[in-house]
Amino acid sequence: MNYPQLTVFNYKTVYYVLRVFSLYWLGVQFLKFIELENRPKEIYDPVFGFEKMIFPEFPGIFMATGLIVACGAFIIASVFKPSYVFNIMIFLLMAVINLPLSANFGVHHDNHVIILVYFLSIFLLPKNLEDKDYKLVQYFYLGVLMTYTLAGMGKFLGTAKNIIKHTPKLTWLDKNAAKLNTYDNYWAADMAIPDWMKEIYAYENFWVVLTVVGIGLQFLCFLGAFNRKLLTFFMLFLYIFHTYTAKFVLADFENTNYLLLVIFFPYHILPPLFKRGEAKVLNT
Repeated sequence: MNYPQLTVFNYKTVYYVLRVFSLYWLGVQFLKFIELENRPKEIYDPVFGFEKMIFPEFPGIFMATGLIVACGAFIIASVFKPSYVFNIMIFLLMAVINLPLSANFGVHHDNHVIILVYFLSIFLLPKNLEDKDYKLVQYFYLGVLMTYTLAGMGKFLGTAKNIIKHTPKLTWLDKNAAKLNTYDNYWAADMAIPDWMKEIYAYENFWVVLTVVGIGLQFLCFLGAFNRKLLTFFMLFLYIFHTYTAKFVLADFENTNYLLLVIFFPYHILPPLFKRGEAKVLNT
């Protein structure tokens, strides 16, 4: 397959695999609702204005279950009959479900990526996509990857600003920046810092180089939207990056990691593998 063909083929596969993953995602949100429902109602603190309008109080389990079941029903329906209306409803319901879970009780959840994915794919129906529409898929990839590019750009600009203005603030170029970032999160979570982690951070110059390279790759993520090999590379980079942040910064990116594998995986490599397997069976 040439690049336009494999790009469209990959997205058509993503469309269905994403919906299987989304049912898992809804299950995770249901468990989170149960966990948060057991906390004192008085400490519920909605952050966003829209959130305060819809959920002035933390929703009960029956309301949460209704929203999740409704979203799941639309997801299943969209598998059998891809539709703009179903896609819009899935996006809206996912956004609403996330509202009371996001940034309250002192808890931060990174569900914004899957909500963005459904927003960007509202009008991308597999039955309507042809090889000549591959640029639409590129824009879909670009929209997701730009969240990482902008984050990398922000780190570069913030570091440059502090260096130019000679501020006393710690920058990512400081030898202990990565270590202090990890330590600060562990102290905030009242967790002991493992000895093996202290030993790793003893290599100060290595961490400066690794941090700069990491931020640089984060900034360049947008390039993956226009090249299949680069997209696979950045998929692996982001998986490693999120795994690092989960372990060293205690950021909850597990579901986001799974999501990125789902939407960026090179599915076009699978059919040839299946064909080779069938050929081997026939030849034995």
